[in-house]
This record gives sequence, structure tokens and C-alpha cells, in this order.
Amino acid sequence: MKAALKSKAELSREVDELRTALQEAQATLNAIREGAVDAFVGSGTSGEHIYSLSNADQPYRILLEEMSEGALTLTPDGLILFCNKRFAEMVSSPLNMVIGSNLQIWVDPEYRTILESLMNMDATAKHRGELLLVTNDGDRLPIYISIGNVHVGKEADIYCLVATDLTEVKQIEEIVAAKKMSQATLKASHELQQSLEESIKAIANTVESRDEYTAGHMRRVGQLAPAIARELGLSEETIHGIELASTIHDVGKISIPIEILTKPAKLSKIEYLLIQTHVEAGYDIMKNIVFPWPIALLILQHHERMDGSGYPQGLKGEDILLESRIIAVSDVIEAMASRRPYRAELGIDAALAEIKQGRGTLYDQTVVDACVRLFEEKRFSFAPKSTF
Repeated sequence: MKAALKSKAELSREVDELRTALQEAQATLNAIREGAVDAFVGSGTSGEHIYSLSNADQPYRILLEEMSEGALTLTPDGLILFCNKRFAEMVSSPLNMVIGSNLQIWVDPEYRTILESLMNMDATAKHRGELLLVTNDGDRLPIYISIGNVHVGKEADIYCLVATDLTEVKQIEEIVAAKKMSQATLKASHELQQSLEESIKAIANTVESRDEYTAGHMRRVGQLAPAIARELGLSEETIHGIELASTIHDVGKISIPIEILTKPAKLSKIEYLLIQTHVEAGYDIMKNIVFPWPIALLILQHHERMDGSGYPQGLKGEDILLESRIIAVSDVIEAMASRRPYRAELGIDAALAEIKQGRGTLYDQTVVDACVRLFEEKRFSFAPKSTF
């Protein structure tokens, strides 16, 4: 059976009642915002309750006014009865806009259920947690809140909320996290570098087991080249890269028949051309390994000469990497000073005479000068074992 339709007079009366209730609610809200009332009566599921707003009845409000943290008092359903200046600053709003509003409108939607759960906990639980406020400008502000349930005489319960701005804390956390990430990255980078250097040692050892002349030569060039680089005042990072590259600069000779490498006689033209391919072979071996330095290029260029008479590309002057120019001089010095399968050692004096004669034409003049100083003034000598 359908319910009887309401008369026009009944509908009009209900509309008037709703309008009156709305006007009263708005008047109460305005009075709360303006501080013109000491208390108001609110209705809830368990009946009507009195909410006090006066300092006399709530002396703790004087303390809240002066706090450097954001402070609120609110009803169980989130209506803000009091707001100190600090909280208003946190949400970038005037006090009269915050007081009388519901706290939920200042909380990021994703955090509103967290606020509800904190306010619905029993008195023995910890009403603390992190929230994200939405300011009047639309920004997001991280806060830490602590909620206490205050009993005021026979009045209804009031929640007191203290909000701490976590912006600086979050910034510090980000810095610490970034530092930890950086440290982890550095550690991983260091471990990777160690692994790469161990690989270089393994490669050098492989060559050494095949050809003692080549291996001993690389070890000694690996001593002289970084010494020249240090004499030139290069950075320790660059020096380390030169040390690694010079220690394996002839790694491409692993592709050359051992009979040619150890031949106790002068090489034929064809054999010499075959020997020259070792720089490209070395480049091919190392080019796909990622180093902080251009190791593969240093290997490729260590037989280039300043006047373009070198190989494999005939590069000239500044087109040749400085590190390669250093290895080139070191290579000549060691090769001439040491014994070879086809001849006895020529000695350091002969080697120094060679680079002096080729200074500025075949070899970089600043590198030659640094090398000469090492031997003639600083008494450099090759160590019996590699310092690598």
C-alpha cells in the first residue's frame, strides 16, 4: 500500500524546519569561529553533549595557544573546536577557516582512514601516527600526530591533537637514504673495480705463462708508466688507469704464434707485420669491458708516434691520448733496456738516448723530459717484482 502523499502545508513546514536548523548550525559555526560562545550542545548517537570552548573551563587551551607545535581540540566526529596559530600556519589558512571545519578536509584522502582508526582506538592504545596534510594552497605536508582523549567534567569527550611538522625530518631521512645509497653504490663500484683489476691480473698471468719475455716487459712498463705520470703531476685516478693499461698493454700478443714471439733471430717483414696486429687484437680483447678509463684505446694507441709514423692508425700529436704517449715512452725504454730472444739488453743509457733523439718527433717531449728526470735525477729503477 502506498504511503499517503504529504500535503503542501506539511512539506512547507518541513522545509522551514530544515532551513531553521541549517541557519542555527551556521550561526553556531560562525560563533565558534569568532570565539563568541563558551559552549555548544551537539547531538550524537548516544544523545546530546555539551562541548566547552572557554579558557576558564579548559585551562589546557592556554598551553595549546603557546605551543610551537600544531594543536587542536576536536569532537569525536572530527569537528575542530580550537586551533592554535601554529596549526593554521601548517595548513596555510586563517584561524577562522580552520576552526569549525572538520579535520578530515585537511588530511590527504589516502590518510583519512588512518586518522579515523587513530581516533577510534580505545584509551589504552597509542593514538600516534604519521599523516599527510593538505594545505590551503594544495601542498602536502608530512606530520606526526599524537591524539589524547580529554574528559571535561560531565561534558562529552574532547580529543586533543598535537601535530609535528616532519618536513625537515623527511628531508634528513632523504639525505641519509641518499648517503646510504651512495655508499652502497660506491661499495658496489669499488667491488666491481676490484673484480676488473683481478681480471687484469689474471690476463697478465695468462700471458706470462705463455711468454716470459712479454710478461716481464708488461710488468716493468707497468712500473715506469705510472711513475712518469706521477712526475707529470697527473691525478692519482688517472695514474691508476695508466698503471692498469700499461700492465696489459701487450695482451694482444696472446694472438701471435709463440714461435714468432720467441724467435732468436731478426723477424721477417711478414712476421713483423703480424707482430703489429697485437695492438688491434689487444683492443678487441678489452673493448667490451667497462672500465673507468679508456683501457682499450690506450692499448690500441701505444705504438702511435707524434709525427704520424706509428701504427695502427698513424695518429699524430694531440690525437694520441696522453696516457698512450706515456705508455709508448715506457714501452721503448723497457724494451731496449731488457734482454730479448734475439739480442742481449742494450741498457738504460741506450734507451734514454733513443727517446732523447726522438723527443718532439716520435715521442711527446714533456713525457720524455719526465722519464729522463726519473732515471738521471731521481734514480728510478725497475723493481724485481711488479708493484701492481
